[in-house]
Amino acid sequence: MISEEISKEIYASLPTEQKLKLALYSDFGDEAKEVYDFLSSTKKEDEQIKISIAQTEGSHQAILNDGVYYIYEDGSVEKFDYDKRNAPTQKVERIGVVMGSHALAVNLEDYPEQPLTNQKDRGNYQGYISEYDDAVADWNGKSNTEHIKSIGTGIELKDDEWIPSVAELYLIYLNKRAINAAIELSGGSRIKNGWYWSSTEPSATSAWTLALYDGYLYWADKVQGSYYVRAVAAFH
Repeated sequence: MISEEISKEIYASLPTEQKLKLALYSDFGDEAKEVYDFLSSTKKEDEQIKISIAQTEGSHQAILNDGVYYIYEDGSVEKFDYDKRNAPTQKVERIGVVMGSHALAVNLEDYPEQPLTNQKDRGNYQGYISEYDDAVADWNGKSNTEHIKSIGTGIELKDDEWIPSVAELYLIYLNKRAINAAIELSGGSRIKNGWYWSSTEPSATSAWTLALYDGYLYWADKVQGSYYVRAVAAFH
């Protein structure tokens, strides 16, 4: 008969899987195999879930790489290569642009030249940004646009759209060449070499505007001025 000491040595040398089988047999007897098979199948499912999550995260990470993207109507995306001018493979909804931690979905068309608001601002807004350095760091286009809507505007934005802030407009300006190429291949209209409204407001009477031909930033009267809007939306 094998001594207890030798039995312990043999047990210690067994692989983990064999130890599990022995433990299950000790606890469940003839039902041990059924329990083991159940545990094994659960482990495989967990591994498959982890692989699926890893693949999804990897795909998401690829989307977040800097560049310009076709955003298709079904929600899928494809990176645009400016040098190759790869055409879209299905109907494009918007053009995505990513730089670092910032991303936007850019509309294929402008809203026509018009005032930013159709009424005067009452001036009780806490979000005015009058300093240039602060304005170019403003990424809050969505919340800015809510204030503009509250004043009253003739710009008929869709529910998921907003007027880009100064920083968001500069993101478009910096990538304008590639964005325009992708827009043209998608059947849209190029971003013009003209003045565009931002949703960043320095005062009750004015908003910052950006010349998308030389990057010049200037104030304009929200009611009297008439400029283009290239609306944007979220790009995740």
